[in-house]
Amino acid sequence: MKAITPIIERQCRVKARSLATQFANESCLKNMENLTYEDLCTIERDKEDRIRLIKMNSVNINNLNSKIALDVQEKLNDTMSSKFYIKLGSFTGIKLISGRGPDVEVKMSTIGEVTTEIKSEFEETGINQTLHKIYININCNVSLLTPFKDVDEHITAQVLLSETIISGDIPESYYDLEGMSPEDTMNMME
Repeated sequence: MKAITPIIERQCRVKARSLATQFANESCLKNMENLTYEDLCTIERDKEDRIRLIKMNSVNINNLNSKIALDVQEKLNDTMSSKFYIKLGSFTGIKLISGRGPDVEVKMSTIGEVTTEIKSEFEETGINQTLHKIYININCNVSLLTPFKDVDEHITAQVLLSETIISGDIPESYYDLEGMSPEDTMNMME
């Protein structure tokens, strides 16, 4: 039994990661199918068409967050039973015959909890451009129950939901001062 426990634990962890990642991606794809960036954010402009602010649509974002969390949780609950196979030789602990022989079916049950969090991030992409990304962090705490060993696994997935490039005014002058010393910066301004 001592020889097989690490193999079962490793198989359970791989299976849990695989299922959680698959469920997260499928759920995001399904729930984002009919949504666009504009459904999640509104860009307000002034009279000169300059961006004044970007307003997150909290109703749509919270609704999306809830749908994804519930969907992943439901899929985890529906996967109550899963199975994998280990070669009979692995049970002996003898390395020479490990991985050999007929398959022994190992059934596992999953129970878990899911939490999600929507994040927004701005990234400079040019002199007058900013990339706005909206993504969701999905955290699954999964317990895998087997006749041999119970395994707890924490799985985190981050899925990009939407992104857009926001263009601003083109500046009349631009100085890239990154990496310059204060003396060099002052000399350049003189």
